[in-house]
This record gives sequence, structure tokens and C-alpha cells, in this order.
Amino acid sequence: MRDTTGIQTMLDQVVDPCSIATGLPISLIDMGMVTKVTLNEDGVAHIGLRLTSPVCWQAANIIAQVEQVVARVPGVSKVICTVDPASEWTPDMMAAGPRAELRRLRPMGALS
Repeated sequence: MRDTTGIQTMLDQVVDPCSIATGLPISLIDMGMVTKVTLNEDGVAHIGLRLTSPVCWQAANIIAQVEQVVARVPGVSKVICTVDPASEWTPDMMAAGPRAELRRLRPMGALS
């Protein structure tokens, strides 16, 4: 496997659409939605995602954005982005900083 730092940097620029609606745009990385990042010797990047809801109506848009930004990484020849429908997301998977900021914006126990 090859180094995936460039891919992870690009993924950090993809924002969860629902977080935009809350007024606090949070990247897929900080949301804890990225489950897998690999790059094989042929330049094929495999990105695994978990969605914040099994019925996420933004799934196709998220996948398209991931494929678009990762394809721009030097050395990437193909992007395969998959969603694991069995992988449940919880707020505890978020990075500490964004989670605390979201709790500040949405007090009243909105995040467990």
C-alpha cells in the first residue's frame, strides 16, 4: 500500500452536507464518516464511508464529491468509494473540537 496522506488531506475538504444545515460545516474526516483509505500500487484509491443515517438522502452527493476530490490527488488513477450500510455512526465518532462546538450550538442534549 502507498501513502494516503494526500488523499486524507483532500477528504478533509469534503464537508458533510447536513453539518452545513446546522450552521457548522464539518469535514467527513472530522465527522468520523471515513472508515477506510487505501491506495494500491496501481493508483486505485479505496475510500470507505459510514453515513450519519442509513437513509441519508445526500449519499450520492457525498460519494460524488469524494470521488471528485480524490481523483485530483497525484498518483490516483481510479477512485472506488463505498458505503458500509451496516456501519452505524454515532456523535462519539466526531473529532472532539467539532463535537464540542456542535454541542455549544445545539445544547438541550441534541448530541449524546
